[in-house]
Amino acid sequence: MQKIKSALPSLISLALAAGMVAAAELLHEKEIIFPEITAIAIGALAAPRQVWNTSRLRLLLTITACAAAGVGVVWLVPLPLAAQIPIGLILAFALITASGTEFLPAVSACVLPVLLGTRSPVYILSVIVMTSLILGVQLLLEKAGMREKYDFRPVVPDRELLILRGKQIVCASLICLIPALFHEIFFIAPPLIVGFAEMSKPASKLREKAPVTVGLIALAAAVGCASRYVICVILGLSLTLAAALSCGAILIAVNAAKLYFPPCGAAATLPFIIPEAALLKFPFELTAGYVVLTAAVFLFFGERPLAPVRKIAAIIRR
Repeated sequence: MQKIKSALPSLISLALAAGMVAAAELLHEKEIIFPEITAIAIGALAAPRQVWNTSRLRLLLTITACAAAGVGVVWLVPLPLAAQIPIGLILAFALITASGTEFLPAVSACVLPVLLGTRSPVYILSVIVMTSLILGVQLLLEKAGMREKYDFRPVVPDRELLILRGKQIVCASLICLIPALFHEIFFIAPPLIVGFAEMSKPASKLREKAPVTVGLIALAAAVGCASRYVICVILGLSLTLAAALSCGAILIAVNAAKLYFPPCGAAATLPFIIPEAALLKFPFELTAGYVVLTAAVFLFFGERPLAPVRKIAAIIRR
């Protein structure tokens, strides 16, 4: 019975993710698929304790505002992708900061429609509905004594936080520039930017487990693409079945690793909204992009930022 109780949140997470893909498949509306939902399910349900400092209401309002902002950028900012991405990042980080939370997956909700050119309000509606379902389940599990209630403490923006947000925006924007110019967007997929933002926080424990996070991202992307290719392309079966297998595999992986890293959940779901022709290159580009972003964290967000660069420059001068 104890094993069933401990597995129940992950099983519900899997059911919600698969249900989202099933709805998209039945209604022939791909905009319903919001990959970050799997990430939210990992952080809010599968993890023994919520991984973000946020309340349920602020989480919902923040991610909704970011989703609307991302669609708004597509509608209202007729600029190249390389210019739209920094605008999306500024809006996302500004909304997160204004919310008084540390709910960084909202960045993905804003950047994804920018990268995909999403104009449909269906995307925003899906974000609201799916996030509400996850938060509702979280509340029920807390009332049933199956989850620890998170004690949210609002984050007051100070000078250090504003400087950090500025550095995150500038660094991410520069890394996104070349992929955006060449429209190789898998290198800068939104979950990677979220992972970068989480790891670049001061004293982030994820830095100690950076190789594990890279492995989880690579595994998620590979499993997602393999599931879709085998189940859908070769066998001609349902996209929902492929999504269930992919999400199930990554939930097993995070539980086995004891590292509830939400971006890998989104990476496992992204393959279900990309073109079929891109399935082969997706895992390699996603992993490479995350490696670059992880390296940037250690170069520019350590206790002595740019120290490795200065060391290399000193060696060259000799």
